[in-house]
Amino acid sequence: MDRRGADARFIGITVEALLRPCEIYPVRTACGNGYVWEWSALERATKSRHTFDLFFDCLDDARTHGYEPHFIDDGSTDLAVVPVTAPN
Repeated sequence: MDRRGADARFIGITVEALLRPCEIYPVRTACGNGYVWEWSALERATKSRHTFDLFFDCLDDARTHGYEPHFIDDGSTDLAVVPVTAPN
């Protein structure tokens, strides 16, 4: 295997650049008070065939189909107020 040194040039192609953008969003369940996850392409022409109980299962399905969610902070969420540990 060819080993490259730390001075090897980065050509600017990442896995994320090769995958098409999508978004993952929660969907309220038909019964009860819970949510499931679903993904769709940004133009909404392509979407997941079913919903997922776990976010990471939804993420894995999107990536399997050639999509990558782009997590962009639009400034609407103040991450400073999100608790890191459970309150006592």
